[in-house]
Amino acid sequence: MKIRSQQKKQQGVALVVSLIILISLTMLGMTSIQRTTTDLSMAGNQRETGLMFQSAEVGLVAAENLIEASNTNGDFDDTNGLFTVVANDVNYKTPAYFNATTWGASVSQASGAAGASMTSDFGLKIEPRFIVEYLGDRAQNALANVNIGGYGTQQTGEIVSIYRSTARGTGLTGNSFRYVQSYYGKEAP
Repeated sequence: MKIRSQQKKQQGVALVVSLIILISLTMLGMTSIQRTTTDLSMAGNQRETGLMFQSAEVGLVAAENLIEASNTNGDFDDTNGLFTVVANDVNYKTPAYFNATTWGASVSQASGAAGASMTSDFGLKIEPRFIVEYLGDRAQNALANVNIGGYGTQQTGEIVSIYRSTARGTGLTGNSFRYVQSYYGKEAP
């Protein structure tokens, strides 16, 4: 009779051990799910960041193509995101790059200019946009006195028109933005 009572006690211990193992496996599974969710979120953010940067780069390329295609600096008439910065003009205000209204419908879109539509080809909600500021010829405006050639080398004596391009790219969600700015020099014909 004593043997039977010990077997009943052992069956209860087995149930407790089974529950402890089940709880630890459940905790391990929940930790794995949480880690996977975090990894997916990080990968999505990284993809969003990459798309924003690539979109902004497309905007810069479109701005450079527009500059190269322009035959005159008269195109920069403070409309469609094309501005002229007059030397010593105290009334000129650089566009508020981080203000959403600056990037409205009147600013140049990169679609068509770069040969592809970012919204249809890549699923972006907003096309990349760019603003180009004509800073003048290198010798005319202190803002235009930047070294566009090789870094640390002597500037050539040629007339070079200097432009500051700012592009704004968005990701898939359209809620985050990347801004890229560059200077571009174009020799006078």
